[in-house]
This record gives sequence, structure tokens and C-alpha cells, in this order.
Amino acid sequence: MKNKASLLNIVLAAVIVVLVFQLNNADHQQVQTKPTTNSSSQSFVIDSVNSIKKSVGPKGLIMPKPALVIGSYSDEGEPDIMTAAWAGIANSDPISIAVSIRPSRKTYENIMATGSFTINVPSARYVAETDYAGTFSGHDENKFEKLNLTPVKGDFVNAPYIEEFPIVIECEVSEMIDLGSHRQFIGKVMDTKVNQNLLDKDGHVDISALQPVAYSEGAYFGYGQHLANAGDIYKQFVPNATPNFQPIIHPNPTLSTIYNRKSVRHYTNQPVAEEKLTELVKAGMAAPTAVNKQPWAFMIVTDRALLDQLADSLPYAKMLKQATSAIAVCGDRTKALDGELRDYWVQDCSAATHNILLGAESMGLGAVWTGVFPRAERVNTVKNILQLPEHITPLNVIAVGYPTGEDQPKDKWKPENVHMNKW
Repeated sequence: MKNKASLLNIVLAAVIVVLVFQLNNADHQQVQTKPTTNSSSQSFVIDSVNSIKKSVGPKGLIMPKPALVIGSYSDEGEPDIMTAAWAGIANSDPISIAVSIRPSRKTYENIMATGSFTINVPSARYVAETDYAGTFSGHDENKFEKLNLTPVKGDFVNAPYIEEFPIVIECEVSEMIDLGSHRQFIGKVMDTKVNQNLLDKDGHVDISALQPVAYSEGAYFGYGQHLANAGDIYKQFVPNATPNFQPIIHPNPTLSTIYNRKSVRHYTNQPVAEEKLTELVKAGMAAPTAVNKQPWAFMIVTDRALLDQLADSLPYAKMLKQATSAIAVCGDRTKALDGELRDYWVQDCSAATHNILLGAESMGLGAVWTGVFPRAERVNTVKNILQLPEHITPLNVIAVGYPTGEDQPKDKWKPENVHMNKW
């Protein structure tokens, strides 16, 4: 009996050891497989491996920095500009902007003389002018004349602004602070002017249309991905709450657009500007095409009656009742290849269509491809509604508009569909 009890104790101890090992192993596996995203359904690309910090000394590595062009007048009334990255909002009420300038700069002399300056916000189109204004001195030349820019005297301050730049801010010096290498000028904002085409229906600046310039480590960068909305994304950490906008975040802006593209079937009533629709068609024409035949034609539709007709007549285009515009991508048979290669127009126009879909996503618009060709009844319906000539064949109708946010991208990655070198 004693031997039997000893045997049972040994077995029990072994079982306990096995259970402890399995629990530890399970915990280890859980740690190893812990996702690198946060608690929400939003997908992030995060470097979870190399987070070890290295001291690089006292550096102002605020990333990125603004690239702003400061306008000022000399004592003699000659306009000058210089580029500054050491600048930013300094106060809310009164709204004020601070800019730090070295005493050796012509702009420093000018601001000390006039007590005024302007902040000129460049778009990507003017990155070369921005760089020149920061490289060469107003002591040596008139940079307005050199760069063929137009100085306009401010309405509220004694300083010039750049007519060609999309945003200009007129500032009156309210305070000066000597910091060491630089003197900081704090300017009370007297007025701000914005190109009308950059303002949305609520009067906010459309940053994707502005395409602002940022500066970092000796290089200029453009506008990147729309990551989240203020007052919304924090809901990831609130029980039973979900952000309305939570895109897939990727460091490569092109791949970000690809992964966030979705078929949008719910739209607001905000109209899409003609310039944006034209830009989408331009993107479509940048698609690859066999032998560069470009056998395509595009019909932009913004007429409410035509959109409703298409919605009522096409079985899978009901969203056109909401969308404020559409683009019909068509094949032009007079431009197509001959013989058995004639139907390559379908591939060319499909590539153009996908460019338009990606372009819409990148511009903050929503779009969805609704098929027309090769269904004869749909082809004839679209041809009749849009009064297309005989040689034009509609491949599809793309609904385009501003999304409500209801439609989300889908993860379609399936490794089993990929074969390397052999099946």
C-alpha cells in the first residue's frame, strides 16, 4: 500500500510539472503573438522591434517643421522674402504666430524697421521658390523679381505678401524675445487670406488640395496620409465606442491609398468640384495601354437628372441617387487595335478605371465601379442616356462623391493565392 501511495504521489507531481510547463508555454506564445496594433480594428504598420532609444544630444527634432516664407519691407519700401522653419502658432487669443530670425538676415532688419511681416504658406508647386528664398539673401538681390513673384502690400500691415502663394497671413509685431542665436518675433495676426478654391463648404482649408510643404533634415516633403480625425480617433480607448474614421495606416503613401480603397455606396450631398473630376480623368489617362493606343473616352456626369436616370436604369448603380457625380469610362473602337487584339481596349479602360478609383481615394473622395460592358442591355441603356456616338462603348459608370464614412476597406490578402516559381 505504501509503495502504491508513493507511486501516486510521483504521478501527481509529474502531472503538476506538465501543467505548469504548458501554462508557461501558453503565456510565452501569447506574448510572442500579441498583435502590434492597438485595441481598435484600425490597422497600423508599427516597428515593434527597434524601439531602443539613442541619445543624439540637444537637437530640435520636431518632425516635420513648417516651410514658411516671410515677407517684409525695407526702410526704402523694397519688398523682400526669406524662408523660415523656426516658426509656429504662439497664442490663441489673440491669435499670434512666432518666427525666429537671425540678426544677420535682411528680414530681421526689415521687421525691426516696420514692426510687421507676413507669413506666406507655399504649396508644393512653389517648393523651388521656397528653397531659393531661403538660400539667397535679400542683401544681394530682389528675390521677388528673381523668382517672378508678385508683391502685394498687406491690407492691415506694412509688409508685402506673395500673390501667387495660396495662404497669406498678415502679422503685426507684438513682442520680441532675444533667445541667443535668434530673435523671436511674435506677431499678432491681423488678417488671413486663402485661395477660394481651397476652402470646403464649412470654410476649412482642404489640406489635400493645398498640398503644403514641410521641411526636415535638409529636405522638403509633401502632404501625406489622412491618419485620423481629431475628437474621433480617441474613441479606440472608450468602451463601446468606435471612431468614425480609422484608415489602414501605412508608411508608403501609395500603398496606403491602395489598401484603403473601398467601394463607396453612401455619399453626402456635397458636390465634387469640376477641377477634381478633371484631375481624376487625367489620372485615368495615365494608365498603361497596349501599344499606347489609348482607346478610351470619358464622360463626366454632374447633371442630377442624368444621374437619377442612370440609377433607375442600371441594376447595381442605385448609389447614383446619392452621388453628386459620375464618370463613364468608355472604349473608343476607332482607336482600338485591329483583329484579335481589338478587345484589348477592355484591359486599357479597366486600368484607367482603377487609376480613377485610387485617385478618388487619395483625394478623400469615394467611388465605386458599376459594370456595364459586356451586358448588351446595359451598354445600350448608358449609350442612350448619355447620347454616346456609335463607336463609343461604355465599360462602366463610376459613382463619385464625398463618402459618409459607412463603407470601409476589406482585407483581401490570401497567401494561398500566391505561388512562387511553380504551382
